[in-house]
Amino acid sequence: MGKKSSARILVLMGLFIALSVVGAYIKIPNPITSSIALDALPAYLASLLLGGKYGAIIGAVGHLVSATIGGFPLSLPIHLVVAIQMTVIMPIFGWISKKYNLIIGAIVGILLNGIVAPATFILIPKLGVPFFVGSVLFLILASIVNVVVACVIYYYIHDLEFTEEA
Repeated sequence: MGKKSSARILVLMGLFIALSVVGAYIKIPNPITSSIALDALPAYLASLLLGGKYGAIIGAVGHLVSATIGGFPLSLPIHLVVAIQMTVIMPIFGWISKKYNLIIGAIVGILLNGIVAPATFILIPKLGVPFFVGSVLFLILASIVNVVVACVIYYYIHDLEFTEEA
């Protein structure tokens, strides 16, 4: 990757991270936690436009910003785990969307972020099944909004040149 391409990627990553910060302020009201927001939307979009590894970074940073704004309601260690989960989900979402199609990628992204990732917290004391049951509907709703809006935006702008390889 040349200097021009590297600079372009860095600028776009900065833009997507800034959009994640904005999305972190758009919360999905729920009784469980103050960190469910639209911070992941730019990460999903970046995964499609720039690639999964860039979406992973943006997703992790976006979640940590959202958790910070919400006061780390589940504790810093739990939110670090969620940030790591985002670094895994974004490349999977991007890869499946490219390999198969956007609809299958969207379904997988929603399921991973809305159900699979939060299900891992069933094993954590003081969270467990009640946390999962209480939060899963709101997490699915947030995942649907984040993924679907990112996919719609991608559908309309994917022909624009974002990288030299595009």
